[in-house]
Amino acid sequence: MAPRVPMKFREVVYTLSPYEQTIMNGLWKNLPHKAAHFAERARDAVIFAVLPIWAIGSYCENYKEKEKMHHRF
Repeated sequence: MAPRVPMKFREVVYTLSPYEQTIMNGLWKNLPHKAAHFAERARDAVIFAVLPIWAIGSYCENYKEKEKMHHRF
């Protein structure tokens, strides 16, 4: 194993300028609009990605139930 060498570290502190802090406050003002926009984009993802998978699963489940009922009598 290599010998351990002590290292010196410097502390770096990042802060926001007053101008950037006013911009940060503005981010919260449009929150309802941003949430509605996000929901609109998520709706397309649900329609084209999740809905077909759910439909296939429900069809398979229904088919299995029909097969069980058909062989029951």
